[in-house]
Order: sequence, then C-alpha cells, then structure tokens
Amino acid sequence: MTTAARAVVWAFAAAVLGVLVALAVPVASGAYVVAQLVSFRALLCLGAVVVAVVLLAVPWTRRRLLPVALAFLVGAAAQGAVLLARSVPPPATATGSAEQVVVLAFNTLDTVGPTLLADLALAHGADVLVLPETSLDTARATATQLAAAGRPMQVLTAEGHHPAIAGTALLVSDRVGTYPTSEPLATQLGSLRADPREPAGSPVIVAAHPLAPISRGSMATWRTETRLIAGTCAGTPGAIVAGDLNSTLDHPGLRDLGPCVDAARASGAAALGTWPASVPALLAAPIDHVLVDGRAWRVVGFDVLPRTGGSDHRPVLATLEPR
Repeated sequence: MTTAARAVVWAFAAAVLGVLVALAVPVASGAYVVAQLVSFRALLCLGAVVVAVVLLAVPWTRRRLLPVALAFLVGAAAQGAVLLARSVPPPATATGSAEQVVVLAFNTLDTVGPTLLADLALAHGADVLVLPETSLDTARATATQLAAAGRPMQVLTAEGHHPAIAGTALLVSDRVGTYPTSEPLATQLGSLRADPREPAGSPVIVAAHPLAPISRGSMATWRTETRLIAGTCAGTPGAIVAGDLNSTLDHPGLRDLGPCVDAARASGAAALGTWPASVPALLAAPIDHVLVDGRAWRVVGFDVLPRTGGSDHRPVLATLEPR
C-alpha cells in the first residue's frame, strides 16, 4: 500500500471514530439526522461491531483496513458504554408503602381496545394511565370496564391538531386524588396538565405527546415541545409526567431535567427501547418515559412491557413511592 493510500485509510478511520464517539457523547443531538441516529444507540453499536468483524474476517481488508476496523470497534465500545451505564440498577430502596403510585404509559396508536387496556391496567395495578393516540370513546370505555372491576377512574383528554391522529387520554384512580379538570399544553399531538383539587399533596399529572422529529421541518417544533414538557416537570413540585415523549435521554429536551428524574434511568432500565415494538426492546428507541420530581418521589420500579395489541409502541410501567 502506498503512503498516500495509507493516509487515506487513516483519515477515514479517524472520521469513523470521530463520528461514533461524537454520537456517544452525543454532540448536536438536536440536529436533523443526528437526532434520529442517537435514538437507536444499540443499533449503532451492533452495526459498528458487524462492520469491524467483516473487515477483520477478510484477509485483504484485515491487512489494508485494520485502522478502520479498529475505529469501528472503539466506536462500538463507546456506544456500548453508554448503554451499560444506563443498565446498572441502583440499590433497592422500596419499602412496600401502601402509598405507592403505579403509572402506565402506552401510546396505543388508537388500535388497542378498552378490554385489553383494562386488563393491562388491572394486571399491573395501575393507578394512572397515560394513553397518547387514544380516542375519548376508548378512554371512557376503558374506565367503564375498570369501574366494573372495582377500580374507578377519572377520564381527562386533550385533542391534538392532526385529524388522523387521536389525542391523549389520562385516566386517574380516585385513590390518587380528585382531578375535575385539566389544562391543555401547547403540543400539536395533544398533551394535558391535571391539577388535583383534593386531597392536599396529590400530584400534578402531565400526560404528554410532543411532536416527533420525523422531518427536517419538524425539528424546531420537536425541540420546543419536548423542552415544554420537561420544563413543566422541572417547574412543578411533586409532578408526574408520562407519555410518548418522542425523545431519548440523549436529546436536548431530556438531557437537563433539573430536579426531575427519568424513571427508567433511575431503575437501570434506560437502555430498553419502546419503539418500534416490532423489534427487540434492546434495539428499539427508548422514547416513552415517566418523569417525576425526584424531591417528592422515589422510583422503586420500571418495566418495559411486552408488545400489546396492534400498537407500534410498548407500554412502560413505573412504580413510585412518596419520599
């Protein structure tokens, strides 16, 4: 190999390493393309390993492109280190308090029926159901079935501004508090804030669904709406915020949560993804979240549940305990 060819190989290896390490930091994660890539960190890791193995397995490329293969391996290690850090559970802190609140968040794609939703809530003892892309009729029918099973729920909803996408529903058990009304939040897909009337100390609950970064033109709105949701949590003592946030912990809106904590991160489950539900959770994007004011709530459990019904999201379940 000539000197010029070696220089090209080393330059390409440096570029590969720079990109993969930058995505591990991550840098510019609010920018188009970068935002989409960092959503699938496990796929980045797996893809880099596969490329490195292929380069090392073929004698011709192993001799000539060894620096490139090593760059892919180091880049994969950087991605894997982030995933590993988010998979380490903290020491157990549950006390078994009767005051625990169980929050179920599930973007149903408006395809999951009330019977399945009620069964899911009853199976996990959910006190709060946050259901993006769920119609008012489905929410009310779910509440009717839960009431018949001895678990009455209040129903609050927020309509979005896309006629083809159902709004967001919030179902709250009476044992959590009384929530007579809600206030819509400024997101295109429908989000709401519910303030309790009684008893004192009941949490403010936010059911959220900001816009997804699906195109270059949607990026500014996505950044604004995710900051709004995270800021509502940070600025509301005792808040519980849940839903399809269309962001991972790498994205700008969720990187600085202030006094709030991400329940998955607090439980060592933040590497498990929720979308799309058609791929293994380890390879999916973790975009469905439960955020809580860490000064008021201790996260004692978080689970990404199996694929349910026809939704393209997996449900997530957080168990919270007042401090």
